[in-house]
Amino acid sequence: MLSEKELERYKHPIAVPGMGAGLQETLKNARILVIGAGGLGSPLIQYLSAAGVGVIGIADYGVILEEDLHRQPLFNMQDLRKHKAKMAASRLFSLNPWNKHYPFLLQVRPDNAVQVISGFDLVIDCSQHRATHLVVSDACLLQDKPFITGEVHNWVAWWGGFNMLLDNGSRSGSYRCNELQVDEFRNFDAGAMGATHGATALLMVNEVIKYLAGVPGLAGKMHSFNYLHQQFEKTELALDATGVAAVKERGLLTADEYGLEVVPDVED
Repeated sequence: MLSEKELERYKHPIAVPGMGAGLQETLKNARILVIGAGGLGSPLIQYLSAAGVGVIGIADYGVILEEDLHRQPLFNMQDLRKHKAKMAASRLFSLNPWNKHYPFLLQVRPDNAVQVISGFDLVIDCSQHRATHLVVSDACLLQDKPFITGEVHNWVAWWGGFNMLLDNGSRSGSYRCNELQVDEFRNFDAGAMGATHGATALLMVNEVIKYLAGVPGLAGKMHSFNYLHQQFEKTELALDATGVAAVKERGLLTADEYGLEVVPDVED
């Protein structure tokens, strides 16, 4: 149940048609893990917390750098060289003390992925790293966890809802099933813009709220937006049932097989 103070805090979103106190309670009961607290992850967790998501896990082993602050406005100059996950949890508590924010100072990899995601209802990978996407996608398949991921490449962004329940009771395709489709939106030119990362994060948060509300549009869909030409696309995700079954049978691969460079554990 929402407390009187929470009802007062969220009175404006509660007043939106289709929202109400019931959906606000749904957000409070949600447990979401976000992997990566960088350019995409930091604005995403900021607005998830502000929206009232009750439990947010933040997995990131990196530290805050000045060169990244243009797309990580959650952090300040005095945070430089501090761990992103810890500082994000601290900042989010000051934003919304009614939620719980748990920092995980670690790299999500094959030897810990299943354990890390096990306590959450929804996993969002903002690492923008292909090998990590594959590890987390496979781990979500093994535990039947819905999985959202996305990336921003210069002016073009994409995000999708993978392994999510559909109206017919089946699940949407996995990230692994749709790698070729995802690759069409990738480019590896140098540079990163803060505005495109922030805008993409907010679009993703909006879809997460709709998903928790039971509104179709994220599950089984891939969204993309070209910010330079103002072009939006939405496509269906493919399902490779044979590939999904193979992942469930063999389990997770090794870090080398994923092409994942393992970093040393963080010493707090």
